[in-house]
Amino acid sequence: MPTLQVKDLHLYYRTSRGPVKAVDGVSFDLGEKKTLAFVGESGCGKTSTANAIMRALPKNVHRYTGEVYLDGKNLMDLSNEEFRKDVRWRGVSMVFQGAMNSLSPVLKVGFQVAEPLLVHLDAEREEAWEQAVEALKGVRLPEYVANRYPHELSGGMKQRVVIAMALILKPKVVILDEPTSALDVMTQANIINLLKRLQSEEGLSYIFITHDLALASELADYVGIMYAGKLVELGTSEEIYRDAKHPYTQLLLKSVPLLRGEQTPASIPGDPPDLINPPMGCRFRPRCPFAFDRCAQEPPLAWGNRLAACWLLGQEAAAS
Repeated sequence: MPTLQVKDLHLYYRTSRGPVKAVDGVSFDLGEKKTLAFVGESGCGKTSTANAIMRALPKNVHRYTGEVYLDGKNLMDLSNEEFRKDVRWRGVSMVFQGAMNSLSPVLKVGFQVAEPLLVHLDAEREEAWEQAVEALKGVRLPEYVANRYPHELSGGMKQRVVIAMALILKPKVVILDEPTSALDVMTQANIINLLKRLQSEEGLSYIFITHDLALASELADYVGIMYAGKLVELGTSEEIYRDAKHPYTQLLLKSVPLLRGEQTPASIPGDPPDLINPPMGCRFRPRCPFAFDRCAQEPPLAWGNRLAACWLLGQEAAAS
C-alpha cells in the first residue's frame, strides 16, 4: 500500500470573476521512502496541491474535494481539529518556500524548532529544547545555533533549521516547496545531499516541488508534470527524462540549457491559460504544436503503462 494516496483532488479559489481552478482532479500515489517531484510553470497548481494535502487553505476556498489517504486512512474524513492534532506535522509536514518567511525574527531558533513538541505533544520546555538541539544536530548544525536568531544565520543554515522543524515530530511524508530556490549552487547541493541522507536514515517519503528539472532529477524517483491545475504526465525519472510523451513535457525539457552539445534552448510559445475559464479539452491545446481536432476533448491520463494526458499516445497505441 502506498504511504500517501491522492485521488481526484480539487481546490478552487473564489474570486470576483469566478472560481479559479487551481487544482482540478489531481491523483497520484507516493510509496515509502520514495520521492515524487512536481514540475511546471508558475501558477500550474504545484503549491496549491501541497496546500490541499496539508489543509493549509485560505479563506476564499470555493471547492475542496477529493480523497487523501495516509497509510490507508482517508484524511478528508477528519475534522479540522483532528487533522491539526493528529496529521499536520505528525503525519505530513511541509517545508515552505522561503526559509526566512517561515521563521520569526524575534524568537531564538531553538524555541521555534521545539514549538511543535510544545503544541502537539505537550512536552516540557526543557525536554523540548533538548530534542530541538538534537534535531538541529541531525541536519548538521552545531549546538550553538539553537541560541541564535534567524538573522544571524546564513541562507543555507536557515533552510536546515526549517527542515529540522518539519522533521521534529517524525512525520512519514515531507512536502518540500522550492527548498533550494534562494540558495547558491553549492548550498543547493549540500541541502539535496542532506535530504537524501535523511530519507535513507528516517524512512521519509518526499513530495518535492520545483521549477528546476535538473534538480528534480537528483532527488526524484518519480516526476509529475503539472499544467494549468492538471497532472499531465507522471512517470519514473528515467521515463520522463529519456522518453517524455506529453508535448508540454517535451518542450519543458527543450527549454533547459545544456552544458554540452549544440542544442539551443527553446521557449514555449504563448501563455498559460486563465484558470477561471480554461480551454475545453486539453488545456495545453492553444500552445501545442501538435494539436488536432480531438484535443478539444479532455484526454485520459492512462495509456497502458504510461501516464500522459495526450491523445497522441492513443494514435501511437493504434499504430502499434
